[in-house]
This record gives sequence, C-alpha cells and structure tokens, in this order.
Amino acid sequence: MPDSPDDDVKPGPVSKPEGADRRSYSLLELAGVMRRRRSFVRGTVGGLLLLCLIYCLIVPNQYEATARVALRMQAASSLNLDASEAFSPASILSTPLQLETLVNELRARQLAWRIITGLRLYESDAFVRNFEGRFPGFDAGNPGAEAQNYLLDRFAKRLHVRALPRTLLIEVGFQSKDAALSAKVANELIRSFMAQESEGRTSATMQASAWLDGQLKTLTAQVAIKEKQLAAFEREHGFVSTQQASAAGAPIETLHDPAVQQIDEAGRLLAMAGGDRILREALYTQAQQGNPEQVLAANPELQAEMGPGGAALAQQLRTHMSEIAVELAQLRAERGPNYPRVVELQRAQADLESQLKAEDANLIEAFGRTWKAAVDREALLRQQLDARMAEGLRQNDAAIQYSVLHEEVVAGRELSNRLRQRIEEARLAAGVHPSSITVVDPALAPFKPVSPDMPLYLAITLFAALWIALGGALLLEQIRPGLKTLAVCLLLLAAVQGRGQAPTPSTSGLPTGVVKLPADVPAHPQVNPKEAPPIWNGANPADAAAVPDTAARPAGALGAAMALPIAAGDFLDVSEFRTPEFHATVRVAADGTVMLPLVGQVSLLGLSEQDASGAINKALVEHGMLLHPQAAVLVLSAAGQDVSVLGEVARPGVYPYTVHHRLLDVISAASGLGPNAGRLVSVFHREDPHTAHPIVLDPSGTDSKADHNPELAPGDTVLVSRAGLVYVVGDVVRPGGFAVDPVQGLTVVQALSLAWGATPNASAAKAILIRDQQGGRTLTTLNLHRMIRGQDPDLVVHDRDILFVPDSTAKALMNKTLEAAIQSAVGVSIYAGLVYSQRF
Repeated sequence: MPDSPDDDVKPGPVSKPEGADRRSYSLLELAGVMRRRRSFVRGTVGGLLLLCLIYCLIVPNQYEATARVALRMQAASSLNLDASEAFSPASILSTPLQLETLVNELRARQLAWRIITGLRLYESDAFVRNFEGRFPGFDAGNPGAEAQNYLLDRFAKRLHVRALPRTLLIEVGFQSKDAALSAKVANELIRSFMAQESEGRTSATMQASAWLDGQLKTLTAQVAIKEKQLAAFEREHGFVSTQQASAAGAPIETLHDPAVQQIDEAGRLLAMAGGDRILREALYTQAQQGNPEQVLAANPELQAEMGPGGAALAQQLRTHMSEIAVELAQLRAERGPNYPRVVELQRAQADLESQLKAEDANLIEAFGRTWKAAVDREALLRQQLDARMAEGLRQNDAAIQYSVLHEEVVAGRELSNRLRQRIEEARLAAGVHPSSITVVDPALAPFKPVSPDMPLYLAITLFAALWIALGGALLLEQIRPGLKTLAVCLLLLAAVQGRGQAPTPSTSGLPTGVVKLPADVPAHPQVNPKEAPPIWNGANPADAAAVPDTAARPAGALGAAMALPIAAGDFLDVSEFRTPEFHATVRVAADGTVMLPLVGQVSLLGLSEQDASGAINKALVEHGMLLHPQAAVLVLSAAGQDVSVLGEVARPGVYPYTVHHRLLDVISAASGLGPNAGRLVSVFHREDPHTAHPIVLDPSGTDSKADHNPELAPGDTVLVSRAGLVYVVGDVVRPGGFAVDPVQGLTVVQALSLAWGATPNASAAKAILIRDQQGGRTLTTLNLHRMIRGQDPDLVVHDRDILFVPDSTAKALMNKTLEAAIQSAVGVSIYAGLVYSQRF
C-alpha cells in the first residue's frame, strides 16, 4: 500500500509511487511465513545442530591442570642467615614488573626443555603423536634443531602462565589429553624452577668465597707484621695504651701522654686570652672615638660586665630619636607648622638628646675597666705556657709516629674481621636461601575436560540457527526466482549494514544520513525584525509592533560616559594620597555637606568627583594641615541612579547607572540572556512607565540601519521577552522542546534537524503537526520525505506546536531480525574457529 495520501494508484503506464513495493509483517504473518517455510526452517536448524554434535563427538577431550604460586614478599623462615637478602617490595611500581619477569622466566625455553627431557614427554602420545615416525633416531642428549624446536613449540602452546589481576599470584596451567600428565607437568615445572634458582645461587656463592679466602690470608699476614712494629715502638719510648669501650660497644685503644695534653690546654687558654685582650682594647678605642652604645650593642656578651642597663637604654633612646627625626622630616615636607603631630615630635626630640649624653659617658668608663682586666690575664697565662713547653717538646715527635702505626693496625684488624665474617655467613646461607616463589596450590589431576563443552555449544548453535532460519524464511518470501536473487540479497545486507545503528551527529548540528536539505533557496525568506510577531509571553501587540524608540535622553547620553553630579544621600569614599588617617566613607547630608577629619564640614552639592577633590584640597591648605594635598573622591552609590533588568536574563534585578549604561551593558551586568530568551526587548522610561519601546537585538552585528544598542537613562526598566517552544516527539533521535525566536521564526524541517532527524524505524511519511488554536486543536499530516527533498512546502511552526513522528513496526522488526541473525552467525563462526584452533 502507498506510504502517504498523496500517492494514488492509477491505471496506465504511470510509474508506481515511492514505497509501493514495500511490505510490512505482523506477528501473525510471521507465524504464517514460518509455517509455509517449515521445511527450510527444520532443515537449517537440524543441519546446524547435527554439525555441532558431530564436532563435539569427534574432537578429543582436553584436560587442564592448574597450580598457583605466590611471589615471596618476606622470609620463608624466621631463621634467616643471609642478612643482605632483598625481598620483593610491595610497590605499585616494582611489583607488576617482577610478576611479568617471573611469568616470562616460567615460559623460558631452557626450563621447558628441562621438563621435556626429565619427564620424557616425547615418548608420550598424550603430548605428541607419532614422534618416532617423524623424527627417527631422536637422542635427547644431542637433539637436532628441528626436533627440539618442534617439541618446544608444542610445549609452549599447551602451557598457560599468567599473573592474576590485583594479586601477587601466578597461575601455571598445562593442557593435555591425559589428566594425570597435565598435573605432573605443571608441578614439575614449578619444582624445576625452584631447583634452578637454588643451583645458580649456590654456584655463584662458592666461586666468590674461594677468591675472598686468598685475599683474607694476605691481609692477615700484613696485620701481624704491623702489630709487631707497634709493640716494639711502645717499649722503646715508654708509651702506655689502654682499651676503652666505644659508643657502638667495640674496644678502642687510647694513648696516654699527660705532658702533651697539658701543653695543648695551656696554649689554647693563652690564645683565647690574647684574642680577648685585643678585642677589648679595640672596643675601648672605638667607644672613645665613636658611639659607645652601638659598640656595646654589637657585643651582647659584654653587657653583663658593664652593669645594669648597659647599652640597652642608650640604644633605645638613640633608636627612638632617629625615628622621631625621620617622621619629623617627612611631616615638614608635606604638613604645615600647626599640624598637631609636628609640634609633639619637636618636644620629644629635645628630651631624648639630654638623656643620651649622660648614658654615653658611663659606657666609656666601663669599657676601660674591662680592657685592663684582659691585659693582666694574658700575662699570667703566658708564664704558665713557657714552663710546660720545655717538657712537652720531647714527646711530640714520638706521639706522631705512634699514631700512624696504631691507625694502620686498627684498620687492618677491622677489615680482616669483616671479611672473615662475611665469608662464613655466605657459605652458611648458600644452602638454605629460599626461592623467590612459594607454592600456594599444587596442580591436581582434573576430572572434567575443559573442551568440548557439548551443552554450551548446542545452545549457542540452536540460538544462531533459529535466527538464521527466520531471516532465510523472510528472504525467501521477498526475493523472486531468477537472476535477481543475488542482487536483492546483497542490497538487503547493505541496508542492514548502513541502517543498523543510530545516526551520528555531524559538525553542522544535523545527524549524518538523516536529512539532506536542498541546495536551492528556501521557500520562506528571512523574517524582517520590524514585522516580527507579537511577544508570546503576554506583551501588548501594539507596543511590540512599534518602531524602536529614540526618545529624549539626559544630556550627554549619546556621547561619552556621563559623570553624575553629587547629590544628597550619595555615599562617598574620600582619601588623601599621603595621609591614611584622612580616609573616610561618608554620606552627603541633606544640605549637600560632608563632615571630614582635620577640616570639618565641606560643601560638595552638585559637584562632580573631580571638582569635589579640588574643594577638599583647598580646605586642607586653608587650615594649615597639608602643603600639597592630593585628595580623591569616589561615588560609591548614587541615590536613585539605577536601571531595572527583568525577564529572560540570568540574574534579573536592579543595577546601578554607572559609566556603562547602554542596553547591552546592563544585559551583560545581569549575566547575559537566559536559555529561553528572545530577540525582542522592551524598554520602559521613568517619565512614561506604561509605554513599551521595543528594541530588536542583532546578534550577528551586521544590521547598521537600526539602533540595536540604545542609551538608557536612570530609572529605566528593561524587559527581555521569552522565546517560544516547539515540541518534537515520537521516533526521532533526540526528542524534546526547542526554543523558537518570535522574530526569526522556525520551519518543520529546521525543528526536525534540531531533534537530529528521524530514526531508521520511523514512518516519516505519516508525521503529524498538532497546533492549538482558538477554535480547538488541529492535526495536519505531513510527508517529511517530500518536504526534505523540496517537493512539498516547508511549513512554519508556531509557539507550543507539536511535531509527532510515528514509528513503523514492520521496519523495526525487519531491521532487528536481520541484524541479530547476521551478528549471531558471525559470532558463532568466530567462536568455533577459536575453539578449534586451541584444541588442535
């Protein structure tokens, strides 16, 4: 039957309308097709099940034995003889690398060949068939390269080693036709790996120990010679050495020579006394010529000898006087002589000068006393050093030689002891060092084969056969006998390939493959903003159709930014560049005056910010407070100078009328337009609040004839209109409501493109446009196929219109059936091929 009412069937040579050969099926018709094609269905299902059953019967059973080992993170026993043993750290960076390395070591060809020759797998039919016939005269001790590679490849295919995710476990599995052989090979592989690790470690330890034994003998002979030389030197010079325990517990030999120690102590005391005498003489001289309190402040250790107070009081007085002098110089450069702070600082400066002179005289006298005491102490220590020097010179040379010999003996003993202890520990630990892995679960002989799994294979085959049979039956109903059969099948497969998935959105906003707009000019031209329809949210149509207003504005509104005069009730921020205490935030009184610090009342009524700053500067100079004032005035808030922004904006509210006061400026201050905003804006002036002046926004900025961004006046109200909504529902890719600007308008094809077009299962030829009018709801049937191709006019949609696109049951069932059948057949083929390749 035809897809739309416009397609009439007429006799004669007239061509058939589009979609006349299409046919849809209901559930009853599908059941009838299955009954008519029951022979084909039975043959397809039965044949596939029979092939699957034969495959399961002829394929030999495969058994897989699995063992698990763990990467060792700590010592296997509490008796650990190897102190330098490094265990595997539990780190997210190192552990995966260690597990991967261990897995590759278990797959090594050398270890695999050890298992093959140890268990003589080449003689087992469960591992390899007719090996003697293929490689006659095989010798495991001297195998040929071809035979060895063949056995290693067979072993690698049957061996499965993998690390378990998020654990330190490794699973080792081996497949074979013999269950006992699978378990035996898996366990032998783990045992051989552990034995191979132990053999390599023991061999390396023994080789290193043999070399170290020779070095130890040579070192011991050298230490014995040095000890004899040291003993002879002690007897010759009469030295006495004793052993004392160190902090670590080891004994240390110490040489006792009292004469040398006494000379060192006397020399150290004399040097300190000489330095102290020179320092105190220099301080006394510097105090006489300069500032004594600064000298004492630089040497705080002398303040206790100078008596109570010392230089602290004098230093504080001088610091305070310097601060006063700096502050007084700054104030005299900017402030007048009557400034209160200037008078106060002059009096404090005179008092500090008199106190400072008395403190300096006391400090100079104290410095002289400390210098004379240092001179007497130095002379006494020098006499003591001369008496001890003669006695200590005799023992100095002998002590130096003894120290050199003693250090050589001690170093040789320590090195030989450490080397001997290390050799003994390495020999003991070589035989008991544990392996890097521990066996968690040994492999057991499996009782159930891993393949073939007959129930699973039959279930998969039955499911795929039913879909293939259903698809084949539908194909047999559609195709015609003859040479066209192959062409029709290829077209159906191409349709399933192209329409089996949802359309992909393109960069232009339209789904790829859903709609294709004609290249010619659209039937509906662009709407003129001056002829826009009335506002959809309830505004007066007569006001909306009016011409944008260019009524009177305040002076200067069309030029540069307006500077509003200061009026009563305004908040002002008053500050001076170099006087922080002058800063104040004040409100203008009813008489236009403000109360400011230092100057009192100042009249600012009717002045601009710049003129108000000049008036305050003049008042500061007249009162003798500042010589060169730089006052600044900022209007924080102006009383009654604001603009209201309402409607479809992000943040409606009242905003101050500042430097930026055009229409787009106040909309930007309200955080921009809302998601449902239209292009029509109404402006209500304070002098005429009941008359709306419509303004059409120009987002593109290309219309230079009309004023789309007029100036506003204080007290104006801006109302942003709401855009309409058109709903697209039914079998479309993205159903929902879409905004429609009342000025620009929207058509049916444009609304369908906003919903990403119709789905492959939609009946686009039977779409319905639902519209609410005064007389009731009207329904209009649309053929979207013809409308997209430009064969039918593209209708304009209005606010609250509903575009409904129905779905087609026949298309959905046919697409799902063919897609499922092809996917099932491909999946079964891939799975069967994988299973067969793993078993043979």
